[in-house]
Amino acid sequence: MKKKIILLTLISVFLLSAMIITSAVAQTRIVGVEPDDSFRYGDISVEWSSNDPTATFPPPGWEILEEMNETEWWLMSVVSISDTNITFQTLAHYKNGSEKTEIGYIDIDTGEGNMTFMAISADLNATDTIYTSAGYSDYKINETVVKTYPEEERDTNHLNRTLEWYDNETEYNHYLSINYYWDRSTGIIVEESVESIDYIGEEITTWSFSYRIIESNVWAVPEFPASTSLLLILIGLTVAIVIYKRKLPKH
Repeated sequence: MKKKIILLTLISVFLLSAMIITSAVAQTRIVGVEPDDSFRYGDISVEWSSNDPTATFPPPGWEILEEMNETEWWLMSVVSISDTNITFQTLAHYKNGSEKTEIGYIDIDTGEGNMTFMAISADLNATDTIYTSAGYSDYKINETVVKTYPEEERDTNHLNRTLEWYDNETEYNHYLSINYYWDRSTGIIVEESVESIDYIGEEITTWSFSYRIIESNVWAVPEFPASTSLLLILIGLTVAIVIYKRKLPKH
């Protein structure tokens, strides 16, 4: 009997250890970028409309919309990496020609930093949480889809967050939907869109914004694959040599 108890105890310890190890592996976060990687964003769209005389633009809490509305494009470059922390430099180019440079960071493990959602771990899958800290326990990848950024098909992780609430007392109805798309192999944001609708009786205020990646030095689609380009160069050199030899005077 004692031997059986000892055996069962050992099996339980083994299974518990396996569960802990599996959990630890599942929580491993991978930095998918390197210093000097850069990502340029454009195709920025900001829309706002309202028949509420008290409504103002930008809406409270979304002051960034005003700046986005004035931005032509921005560049996000990796400055340094320490463990799961990525430091970025952003360069915003405004429609009036002025520019602004800032430094920010994100811990792709916990989600801490002032650039949350701009990068997550590489190689996440559907149902994985984007960050491990408790505040993001229900922020889970919905699906991995194939999308084109900028001219190349990429595996892309998609997360949708939709919030709706209604106040019977004030008849205030609010709808907010946010879609994030991250490149799966790098974890970098490649597209974001937000839509908001507010109803107060017959007064309606709607606004939305979106942007997407338009260029990166991490991936690009050359006119010809590298091997094809090399082959063309070699063929060109061979033809040139043949022509040159034919032009040489005969002795």
